[in-house]
Amino acid sequence: MNVSEYDYAVIGGDLRQVYLAAELARAGHSVCQSALCRSPEQILQGLDANTIPTLSPEDACRSSSCVICPIPFSKDGIFLNQNRSKKNYPIQQFLLYLAPGQLFLAGCIPKEFSRTAREKNICCFDFMKDTALSHFNSIATAEGVLCEAIRLSPKNLQQSRCAVLGYGTCGRTITDKLKGMRCYVTVAAAPSLEISQAACFADQSLPLNAFFRQIREYDFIFNTIPATLLTKDILSRIRPDTAILDIASSPGGVDFAAAKELSLAAQACPGLPGKYAPLSSAQAILSSVSRIKSDFERSKTCL
Repeated sequence: MNVSEYDYAVIGGDLRQVYLAAELARAGHSVCQSALCRSPEQILQGLDANTIPTLSPEDACRSSSCVICPIPFSKDGIFLNQNRSKKNYPIQQFLLYLAPGQLFLAGCIPKEFSRTAREKNICCFDFMKDTALSHFNSIATAEGVLCEAIRLSPKNLQQSRCAVLGYGTCGRTITDKLKGMRCYVTVAAAPSLEISQAACFADQSLPLNAFFRQIREYDFIFNTIPATLLTKDILSRIRPDTAILDIASSPGGVDFAAAKELSLAAQACPGLPGKYAPLSSAQAILSSVSRIKSDFERSKTCL
Protein backbone atom coordinates (compact mmCIF):
# COMPACT_ATOMS: atom_id res chain seq x y z
CA MET A 1 0.00 0.00 0.00
CA ASN A 2 1.08 3.57 -0.61
CA VAL A 3 2.67 5.00 2.54
CA SER A 4 1.19 8.44 1.82
CA GLU A 5 -2.40 7.25 1.24
CA TYR A 6 -3.32 8.72 4.64
CA ASP A 7 -1.73 11.54 6.59
CA TYR A 8 -2.31 9.78 9.91
CA ALA A 9 -3.14 6.39 11.35
CA VAL A 10 -4.59 6.47 14.87
CA ILE A 11 -4.35 3.08 16.55
CA GLY A 12 -5.54 1.65 19.89
CA GLY A 13 -5.95 3.36 23.24
CA ASP A 14 -8.88 4.99 25.02
CA LEU A 15 -11.25 7.84 24.23
CA ARG A 16 -8.32 10.23 23.80
CA GLN A 17 -7.42 8.40 20.61
CA VAL A 18 -11.01 8.49 19.36
CA TYR A 19 -11.22 12.24 19.86
CA LEU A 20 -7.76 12.66 18.35
CA ALA A 21 -8.83 10.88 15.16
CA ALA A 22 -11.93 13.09 15.06
CA GLU A 23 -9.91 16.28 15.62
CA LEU A 24 -7.43 15.35 12.88
CA ALA A 25 -10.30 14.69 10.46
CA ARG A 26 -11.99 17.94 11.48
CA ALA A 27 -8.75 19.76 10.63
CA GLY A 28 -8.95 18.36 7.10
CA HIS A 29 -6.35 15.58 7.34
CA SER A 30 -6.87 12.17 5.79
CA VAL A 31 -7.06 9.70 8.68
CA CYS A 32 -7.48 5.96 9.11
CA GLN A 33 -8.02 4.15 12.37
CA SER A 34 -7.54 0.74 13.92
CA ALA A 35 -8.55 -0.87 17.24
CA LEU A 36 -10.08 2.32 18.64
CA CYS A 37 -12.43 1.85 21.59
CA ARG A 38 -15.25 3.62 19.75
CA SER A 39 -15.95 4.71 16.20
CA PRO A 40 -14.87 8.35 15.66
CA GLU A 41 -17.88 8.82 13.38
CA GLN A 42 -20.06 8.87 16.52
CA ILE A 43 -18.15 11.91 17.73
CA LEU A 44 -17.99 13.50 14.26
CA GLN A 45 -21.73 13.04 13.66
CA GLY A 46 -23.27 16.18 12.23
CA LEU A 47 -19.91 17.72 11.35
CA ASP A 48 -18.43 18.26 7.90
CA ALA A 49 -15.47 15.94 8.45
CA ASN A 50 -13.62 13.29 6.53
CA THR A 51 -14.58 9.64 6.72
CA ILE A 52 -12.21 7.68 8.93
CA PRO A 53 -11.90 4.13 7.55
CA THR A 54 -11.14 1.19 9.81
CA LEU A 55 -8.12 -0.90 8.83
CA SER A 56 -6.05 -3.62 10.45
CA PRO A 57 -3.08 -2.29 12.45
CA GLU A 58 -0.76 -3.60 9.73
CA ASP A 59 -2.62 -1.87 6.90
CA ALA A 60 -3.05 1.32 8.93
CA CYS A 61 0.71 1.49 9.52
CA ARG A 62 1.66 0.65 5.96
CA SER A 63 -0.70 3.22 4.44
CA SER A 64 0.09 6.28 6.59
CA SER A 65 3.00 8.68 6.79
CA CYS A 66 2.48 9.26 10.53
CA VAL A 67 1.34 6.56 12.97
CA ILE A 68 -0.08 7.57 16.35
CA CYS A 69 -0.39 4.92 19.03
CA PRO A 70 -1.73 5.50 22.55
CA ILE A 71 -0.43 6.74 25.87
CA PRO A 72 0.79 4.34 27.12
CA PHE A 73 1.76 2.39 24.00
CA SER A 74 1.53 -0.83 26.03
CA LYS A 75 0.30 -1.52 29.56
CA ASP A 76 2.36 -4.68 29.98
CA GLY A 77 5.33 -4.03 27.67
CA ILE A 78 4.14 -6.81 25.32
CA PHE A 79 0.78 -6.00 23.73
CA LEU A 80 -0.76 -2.85 22.26
CA ASN A 81 -2.88 -0.88 24.71
CA GLN A 82 -6.40 -1.39 23.33
CA ASN A 83 -9.72 -2.89 24.41
CA ARG A 84 -11.71 -2.92 21.17
CA SER A 85 -10.51 -6.19 19.68
CA LYS A 86 -10.39 -9.59 21.36
CA LYS A 87 -7.15 -10.15 19.48
CA ASN A 88 -3.93 -9.02 21.15
CA TYR A 89 -1.41 -7.15 19.01
CA PRO A 90 2.25 -7.57 20.09
CA ILE A 91 3.95 -4.20 19.93
CA GLN A 92 7.05 -5.76 18.38
CA GLN A 93 4.96 -6.47 15.27
CA PHE A 94 4.71 -2.74 14.64
CA LEU A 95 8.41 -2.76 13.84
CA LEU A 96 7.56 -5.07 10.92
CA TYR A 97 4.70 -2.86 9.73
CA LEU A 98 6.60 0.44 9.78
CA ALA A 99 8.98 1.58 7.05
CA PRO A 100 12.12 3.76 7.11
CA GLY A 101 11.21 7.43 7.13
CA GLN A 102 7.83 7.00 8.79
CA LEU A 103 7.02 9.01 11.92
CA PHE A 104 5.81 6.91 14.85
CA LEU A 105 4.36 8.55 17.97
CA ALA A 106 3.19 6.99 21.24
CA GLY A 107 3.57 7.40 24.99
CA CYS A 108 5.84 5.45 27.35
CA ILE A 109 7.51 3.56 24.50
CA PRO A 110 9.74 0.70 25.76
CA LYS A 111 13.44 1.48 25.34
CA GLU A 112 14.11 -1.66 23.30
CA PHE A 113 11.32 -0.76 20.86
CA SER A 114 12.71 2.76 20.41
CA ARG A 115 16.23 1.47 19.91
CA THR A 116 15.18 -1.03 17.23
CA ALA A 117 12.98 1.56 15.51
CA ARG A 118 15.87 4.00 15.24
CA GLU A 119 18.13 1.25 13.87
CA LYS A 120 15.54 0.75 11.11
CA ASN A 121 15.42 4.54 10.52
CA ILE A 122 11.84 4.73 11.78
CA CYS A 123 11.47 8.14 13.40
CA CYS A 124 10.13 7.27 16.84
CA PHE A 125 9.07 9.93 19.37
CA ASP A 126 7.71 9.41 22.88
CA PHE A 127 4.95 11.86 23.83
CA MET A 128 6.19 11.84 27.42
CA LYS A 129 9.33 13.66 26.25
CA ASP A 130 7.17 16.62 25.17
CA THR A 131 7.30 18.91 28.22
CA ALA A 132 4.13 20.81 27.32
CA LEU A 133 2.11 17.62 26.85
CA SER A 134 3.54 16.08 30.00
CA HIS A 135 2.44 19.15 31.96
CA PHE A 136 -1.06 19.07 30.49
CA ASN A 137 -1.30 15.34 31.14
CA SER A 138 -0.52 16.02 34.81
CA ILE A 139 -3.44 18.48 35.00
CA ALA A 140 -5.91 15.99 33.55
CA THR A 141 -4.48 13.28 35.82
CA ALA A 142 -4.72 15.46 38.93
CA GLU A 143 -8.32 16.46 38.22
CA GLY A 144 -9.20 12.83 37.58
CA VAL A 145 -7.57 11.46 40.72
CA LEU A 146 -9.35 14.06 42.87
CA CYS A 147 -12.65 12.88 41.37
CA GLU A 148 -11.69 9.30 42.20
CA ALA A 149 -10.73 10.30 45.74
CA ILE A 150 -14.08 12.01 46.34
CA ARG A 151 -15.88 8.93 45.04
CA LEU A 152 -13.78 6.50 47.09
CA SER A 153 -13.92 8.22 50.48
CA PRO A 154 -16.83 9.13 52.79
CA LYS A 155 -14.90 12.26 53.79
CA ASN A 156 -14.61 15.71 52.27
CA LEU A 157 -11.31 16.55 50.64
CA GLN A 158 -11.42 20.13 51.90
CA GLN A 159 -9.49 20.50 55.16
CA SER A 160 -8.49 16.83 55.08
CA ARG A 161 -4.94 15.61 55.71
CA CYS A 162 -3.46 14.44 52.42
CA ALA A 163 -0.14 12.81 51.56
CA VAL A 164 1.39 12.93 48.09
CA LEU A 165 4.15 10.39 47.47
CA GLY A 166 6.61 11.71 44.90
CA TYR A 167 7.09 15.25 43.66
CA GLY A 168 7.57 14.86 39.93
CA THR A 169 5.30 16.53 37.38
CA CYS A 170 2.12 14.77 38.55
CA GLY A 171 3.02 15.04 42.23
CA ARG A 172 3.51 18.80 41.92
CA THR A 173 0.19 19.28 40.13
CA ILE A 174 -1.76 17.11 42.59
CA THR A 175 -0.21 19.06 45.48
CA ASP A 176 -1.24 22.34 43.86
CA LYS A 177 -4.82 21.16 43.34
CA LEU A 178 -5.09 19.88 46.91
CA LYS A 179 -3.75 23.15 48.34
CA GLY A 180 -6.35 24.97 46.24
CA MET A 181 -9.00 22.91 48.05
CA ARG A 182 -7.57 23.97 51.45
CA CYS A 183 -6.20 20.54 52.28
CA TYR A 184 -3.27 20.04 54.64
CA VAL A 185 -0.69 18.46 52.33
CA THR A 186 2.42 16.46 53.17
CA VAL A 187 4.76 15.52 50.33
CA ALA A 188 6.95 12.47 50.89
CA ALA A 189 9.79 11.75 48.49
CA ALA A 190 13.16 10.04 48.21
CA PRO A 191 15.38 12.55 46.35
CA SER A 192 16.45 15.43 48.60
CA LEU A 193 15.85 17.90 45.73
CA GLU A 194 12.16 16.91 45.53
CA ILE A 195 11.84 17.27 49.31
CA SER A 196 13.33 20.76 49.26
CA GLN A 197 11.19 21.82 46.28
CA ALA A 198 8.04 20.52 47.93
CA ALA A 199 8.83 22.50 51.08
CA CYS A 200 8.05 25.69 49.15
CA PHE A 201 4.48 24.63 48.29
CA ALA A 202 3.29 21.86 50.62
CA ASP A 203 2.52 22.24 54.32
CA GLN A 204 5.15 19.61 55.09
CA SER A 205 7.80 17.70 53.14
CA LEU A 206 9.46 14.56 54.42
CA PRO A 207 11.72 11.69 53.43
CA LEU A 208 9.67 8.54 52.84
CA ASN A 209 10.90 6.79 55.98
CA ALA A 210 9.77 9.70 58.16
CA PHE A 211 6.40 9.75 56.41
CA PHE A 212 5.87 6.02 57.03
CA ARG A 213 6.29 6.63 60.77
CA GLN A 214 3.33 9.02 60.76
CA ILE A 215 1.24 7.42 58.01
CA ARG A 216 -1.71 6.86 60.35
CA GLU A 217 -2.41 10.60 60.39
CA TYR A 218 -3.74 10.84 56.82
CA ASP A 219 -7.21 10.79 55.31
CA PHE A 220 -6.00 10.47 51.70
CA ILE A 221 -2.77 9.09 50.24
CA PHE A 222 -1.89 9.78 46.60
CA ASN A 223 0.99 7.73 45.22
CA THR A 224 2.88 8.76 42.07
CA ILE A 225 6.05 6.67 42.56
CA PRO A 226 6.32 3.55 40.31
CA ALA A 227 7.76 1.26 42.97
CA THR A 228 5.94 -0.84 45.54
CA LEU A 229 6.38 1.38 48.60
CA LEU A 230 3.06 0.66 50.30
CA THR A 231 3.81 -2.92 51.28
CA LYS A 232 1.70 -5.04 53.61
CA ASP A 233 3.76 -3.91 56.59
CA ILE A 234 3.27 -0.23 55.74
CA LEU A 235 -0.42 -0.71 54.87
CA SER A 236 -1.05 -2.36 58.23
CA ARG A 237 -0.25 0.99 59.88
CA ILE A 238 -2.89 2.92 57.90
CA ARG A 239 -6.29 3.77 59.39
CA PRO A 240 -9.22 1.79 57.91
CA ASP A 241 -10.94 5.01 56.75
CA THR A 242 -7.94 6.24 54.72
CA ALA A 243 -8.39 6.36 50.92
CA ILE A 244 -5.37 5.30 48.86
CA LEU A 245 -5.12 6.39 45.21
CA ASP A 246 -2.30 5.07 43.01
CA ILE A 247 -1.57 6.77 39.68
CA ALA A 248 1.93 5.34 39.26
CA SER A 249 2.78 3.46 36.09
CA SER A 250 3.30 -0.30 36.28
CA PRO A 251 4.09 -1.94 38.67
CA GLY A 252 2.48 0.81 40.74
CA GLY A 253 3.21 1.60 44.35
CA VAL A 254 0.63 -0.38 46.33
CA ASP A 255 0.37 -4.04 47.32
CA PHE A 256 -3.31 -4.27 46.36
CA ALA A 257 -3.66 -7.88 47.48
CA ALA A 258 -2.52 -6.86 50.96
CA ALA A 259 -4.80 -3.79 50.91
CA LYS A 260 -7.78 -6.02 50.11
CA GLU A 261 -6.80 -8.44 52.88
CA LEU A 262 -6.64 -5.50 55.30
CA SER A 263 -10.00 -4.13 54.04
CA LEU A 264 -8.45 -0.84 52.97
CA ALA A 265 -9.95 1.45 50.32
CA ALA A 266 -7.12 1.35 47.76
CA GLN A 267 -7.53 1.95 44.06
CA ALA A 268 -5.28 1.93 41.01
CA CYS A 269 -6.12 4.85 38.73
CA PRO A 270 -4.68 4.29 35.23
CA GLY A 271 -5.68 6.33 32.17
CA LEU A 272 -7.37 9.17 34.04
CA PRO A 273 -7.02 11.75 31.21
CA GLY A 274 -8.86 9.36 28.89
CA LYS A 275 -11.60 8.82 31.45
CA TYR A 276 -12.21 12.37 32.66
CA ALA A 277 -10.95 14.73 29.93
CA PRO A 278 -10.62 12.84 26.62
CA LEU A 279 -11.42 15.79 24.35
CA SER A 280 -9.13 18.27 26.11
CA SER A 281 -6.43 15.60 26.27
CA ALA A 282 -6.83 14.83 22.56
CA GLN A 283 -6.47 18.51 21.72
CA ALA A 284 -3.27 18.64 23.77
CA ILE A 285 -1.96 15.54 21.97
CA LEU A 286 -2.86 17.16 18.63
CA SER A 287 -0.77 20.22 19.54
CA SER A 288 2.11 17.91 20.41
CA VAL A 289 1.73 16.01 17.13
CA SER A 290 1.80 19.30 15.21
CA ARG A 291 5.00 20.43 16.96
CA ILE A 292 6.73 17.10 16.50
CA LYS A 293 5.74 16.73 12.86
CA SER A 294 6.77 20.30 12.06
CA ASP A 295 10.22 19.73 13.58
CA PHE A 296 10.52 16.41 11.76
CA GLU A 297 9.57 17.86 8.36
CA ARG A 298 11.91 20.79 8.83
CA SER A 299 14.93 18.66 9.74
CA LYS A 300 14.02 15.51 7.75
CA THR A 301 15.84 13.50 10.40
CA CYS A 302 14.68 11.33 13.27
CA LEU A 303 14.04 13.28 16.46
